[in-house]
Amino acid sequence: MNKKTRFNLLDIPIDNVTMDQALDMIIDSIKDREKTSELNFVNAHCINVSCTDAEYKQILQGSDAIFADGSGIRMAGEIFDVKIADNVNGTDMFPLLCRRCKDEGLKIFLLGASPGTASRVQTWVHTEIAPDIISGVHDGFFTLDDTPVLLTEMKESEADLLLVAMGVPRQEKWIHQNLNELPVATAMGVGGLFDFFSGNIKRAPMWMRKLGIEWVWRLLKEPRRMWKRYIVGNIVFTHRVKKAAKKSKRQ
Repeated sequence: MNKKTRFNLLDIPIDNVTMDQALDMIIDSIKDREKTSELNFVNAHCINVSCTDAEYKQILQGSDAIFADGSGIRMAGEIFDVKIADNVNGTDMFPLLCRRCKDEGLKIFLLGASPGTASRVQTWVHTEIAPDIISGVHDGFFTLDDTPVLLTEMKESEADLLLVAMGVPRQEKWIHQNLNELPVATAMGVGGLFDFFSGNIKRAPMWMRKLGIEWVWRLLKEPRRMWKRYIVGNIVFTHRVKKAAKKSKRQ
């Protein structure tokens, strides 16, 4: 990892790379296979959670790579006078990643979301990209006692990459707690990604994505669930970033 590309935001080292570079990093981590790599995305909400959850922050700090997701990180970069190379979010990345895995002969296991959701994502990939890329699926409603059976399923699927959609910080904590037992080369937490490709939630129009206001669409679609994250959370995030920037300039 070239440390020069890293941008430290509130004690979280973010890899300031383009989408293509991020995809190369994921594929390289799979081919490496010396250990199971932990790769993560962070947006404004993730940074907020890391400020109050020490375990989650420590996991992020030890990640093999962290990608800048969303307009909040771009705004933070501007405050720190750092140009963020790209919006490397999981939803835009997923089809590109599936195509790269197809070209490289790699397989993906999908874990998380509500029953049936991961299976519908598998169907989408089968139809839109190619069959056999998704080698296994399992929903996110399982207990600690179910984990050994789940890991066996994962091993039998011969997956190279594990995508976990159980929300922040549960997905990162689950990956980290089971890291030594995971039978994959690379594991990534992907938040609500499965909901978009299963058809559970419709993505924002392209014009909103280009303007960096996809969060407004999410808020409009799920106001009762998302208001605290986006209204209160964005204000708290901005305050934290500005406070950290002022402190940095004084040093």
